[in-house]
Amino acid sequence: MLRVLTRQYPGWCRIITAVLMILEFSLCGVDLPAAQKARRSKATVKQATKQVKRTARRRRVRRSRPARPFAITSLTPIKDSLIGQGARYIEYRTNGRTPIVVHALLVDRSIPGNALRLVKAEDHTFGLERLGEMAQRFSSTSRHTVYGLVNGNFWRAVRNTLIGPCVIDGEVVEMNSYKKWSSAFFDVRSGMTIDTFTISGMVQIGGRQMPISTVNHRDDQGVVVYNSYAGNTVPYVSPKQIERAYQEAIKDTVFIEQDSTEAALTQDVLRQEIARARRERDAEYPMLKIRVRYLRSPSVNVPIPCEVLSADTATVTMPIRGAVVSVPRSTFIGGEIPKIGDTVMLLYRTNIAPQTPFMNAVCGTPRLVRKGSAKHEALLEGSTGQRFISHALARCAVGTDSTGTRLMLVAVPADRPERKTVGATLQQMSQIMALLGCRDALNLDGGGSAGMVVGDDHVFFEGVDPLTRRVGLGIGLVKLSKILRGGIR
Repeated sequence: MLRVLTRQYPGWCRIITAVLMILEFSLCGVDLPAAQKARRSKATVKQATKQVKRTARRRRVRRSRPARPFAITSLTPIKDSLIGQGARYIEYRTNGRTPIVVHALLVDRSIPGNALRLVKAEDHTFGLERLGEMAQRFSSTSRHTVYGLVNGNFWRAVRNTLIGPCVIDGEVVEMNSYKKWSSAFFDVRSGMTIDTFTISGMVQIGGRQMPISTVNHRDDQGVVVYNSYAGNTVPYVSPKQIERAYQEAIKDTVFIEQDSTEAALTQDVLRQEIARARRERDAEYPMLKIRVRYLRSPSVNVPIPCEVLSADTATVTMPIRGAVVSVPRSTFIGGEIPKIGDTVMLLYRTNIAPQTPFMNAVCGTPRLVRKGSAKHEALLEGSTGQRFISHALARCAVGTDSTGTRLMLVAVPADRPERKTVGATLQQMSQIMALLGCRDALNLDGGGSAGMVVGDDHVFFEGVDPLTRRVGLGIGLVKLSKILRGGIR
C-alpha cells in the first residue's frame, strides 16, 4: 500500500516523511547533530512544496490552452428552408469529431425587393436592443418582411456608441474609423464593397467650408452634425437617465397633496426640471445650433442641400427629415449667422470609391475572405488578442459571392458540450465563409453578442430566449414592402 501511495503522490509523501522525522527526533529528545539533519529536512519539505506547485501550475496552463483548431474542409446541410423568393436559411455541420454549427441566411439581391437593411437599436445612437425585439420593431414600423438579422458593429461599453463607420439609409450614424478595421459599404442596390473605408465630412455655410468633427455626439469643440439618431432634441437627455435621477430626487422630496407653495411640485414637473438641468450642464448647450431640412434624400458621396429652419443656442428640437448643425458661436464672429431659408450644404465622402453613392455601411474586423482567399487579416487591421483570434468562440459574419448578387449572413454559436459542438476560430470562420461561396467576407461583432434571428426564431435556442445580450446594431436581409422604379425604396 505504501509503495502505491508513494508512486501516486511522491510530492506529498516527501513532505509527510520529513514532518514525521522532525517530530520523532523532537519527542525522543535526540540532539540532532543535528542541525545538518534539520536543514536537510527543511530543504526536502521546501523542494517537495515547490514540486507540487509546479505540477498544479502546469495542469492549470494545460486546461486554459485553446484546443488545436482543425481545418474546415466540408459543410453538411442539416436543415434547409426556403423562407422567401430567392431567400434560404440553412443550418450546416462542419467536419471534425466536435463539429461547428453554422447558421447561414442566403439572399439573392438580384430578385426585385430583396435587399439589405441596417437597424439601429432603439433608433438611437446610444441605444441597445435584443435582436428579436429589434427585428419585430423594424418589421412593424417599416412594413418590410425581415428574412433574418444578425448583430453588426462592435460597440463601446458604458457609452454604447458603435465602433467604426455606420450609415443607415444614407444618414451617417457614426463617422470616425477605428485602427485599420474594415467596413462593408452598400450601394443603392445593396451591392457590397469591403475595404478599409474612412468617411470625412464637410459643411458649407455661405462661402465657408468647415470640416465635420463627429456625428451625433460631441468629443471636442469642432463642428458636429446631429440627425434623427441623436434623439428628438439637442442636447438630448435619455428618459432612462431622467428616471434614474428622478428616483434619487424623490428620496429627499415629499409630495404633499395640498402644497402651500405657489407652484406645487408634481412628479411631472420634477422630471422636467431634471431634464432641463441635464441639458444646461451639457457641453452642447451654449453652441449655435442650425436646424436644417434635407432638400434631397441623403447618401454618402453625394452633396446634400439643406434649407435653414432656424439658428439658436440652448435646446432645439430635431426637424423631421433633417439635421442639426452645431458650431461654436465664435465661428461667426465678424460673419453673418445663417438666416431662415438660406441653403446649407452637407457632404460625406469616402476615401475609396468616392464616386459611388453609398446608402448603408457596417464596420467589423477582420476581413475573412479577400477575392476567394480564406485567410483572416486580424494582424493587418491591428487586432493581436490571442483569445479573439485563436479561441473557438461564437462568431458572426457577412459576405457576398463572386457575382456580387448573393448576400450571406452567417452565425456560429458558442461551445455546446451537451451537443458536442464548438465555436470557431477566425481562421475556421474564414474557411467556412469560403466554403459557402464567398468571394469577400467580413467578421462582425461576436462572442456574447453573436446571434441570428430568422423570422421570429432565434436560431441559437429552442424557443424564445429572453436572456440574449442587447446589441447596438442589427444587419438584416429583407423583402421590401414597396419597390420603386430602379429598385430603390
